[in-house]
Amino acid sequence: MRNLGAMKGKKSKGLAALCCAGLLLLGGLAAWRTAPAPPAAAAVSTAEEGTELPVIMYHHVLGEDSGLLGDYVISCSEFEGDLAWLKAAGYQTVSARQLIDYTQGRGTLPERPVLLTFDDGYESFYANAWPLLEKYQMKAVVSVIGRYSELYSQPDAVKHLNYSHLNWRQVRELGQSDLVEIGSHSQDMHDAAGKESRAGAKKQKGEGAEQYRASFQQDTAAVEEKIQQAIGQKPAVYAYPFGYYTQDSEAILKEMGYQMTLSCESRINTIRRDPECLYLLGRFNRPHGQRAEDFFSNIGLNRANLEQDIG
Repeated sequence: MRNLGAMKGKKSKGLAALCCAGLLLLGGLAAWRTAPAPPAAAAVSTAEEGTELPVIMYHHVLGEDSGLLGDYVISCSEFEGDLAWLKAAGYQTVSARQLIDYTQGRGTLPERPVLLTFDDGYESFYANAWPLLEKYQMKAVVSVIGRYSELYSQPDAVKHLNYSHLNWRQVRELGQSDLVEIGSHSQDMHDAAGKESRAGAKKQKGEGAEQYRASFQQDTAAVEEKIQQAIGQKPAVYAYPFGYYTQDSEAILKEMGYQMTLSCESRINTIRRDPECLYLLGRFNRPHGQRAEDFFSNIGLNRANLEQDIG
């Protein structure tokens, strides 16, 4: 996905240390910015031309009075407002599996599909976003960082919703929901500064092709194994940390069986009966401080255009 710095240490050693690490994680988000995208048409094309798919990128959902609200942290009311707007506008959330099946010639898509994604695997998804998804019966993909899920699965982990990530028990529970799919956001490649680990899938200076392949495969396989242990199946979706990717990373993920990759490029996608169209999907980051109607209008989903179809 996009962005958060890294926490230090493999085990929690106190609230102060974790609070500091949490602030570093949130600060790392600022390292990534999406360029504004031109408005895109909101309607769906014919089957031959393809179906337009907006993908919304969320991260953290906290209370109305949180001091962390910003570009990558929105309030519960903002998230609920998004769900209500999409429903009123005639949009239907789709799962990654629905999209994969469609591109392989199975099934159909709704007239106005939208894919909701959550990067980083914050515990706030479990506490705040999931209940709202259940209320509106809408679907989402949450992509976890293996290192942090391991950290918060430790018996002595000190937690706070401001910075805690999903532990493996919570991932297992979410994986049993018909509304939630679990994706990969790397095992340990989520260091914005690239000091403690690799900064996403970018190649490091002086790194050869074979060295890069071995490192990327090892990291991906590590979190993949943990996800499979938690939910009983391998993830089909890979969300690139910070949106960084290479041609080699795409080739490796395809070889490993991933059927969808998520970039951080701000654009609407066109879905066809072609599995290749699910790689490097564009997404729109949802920031705090915008009304749902304004946010969706800014990315091309104008209610004025929809009202004629809705009636």
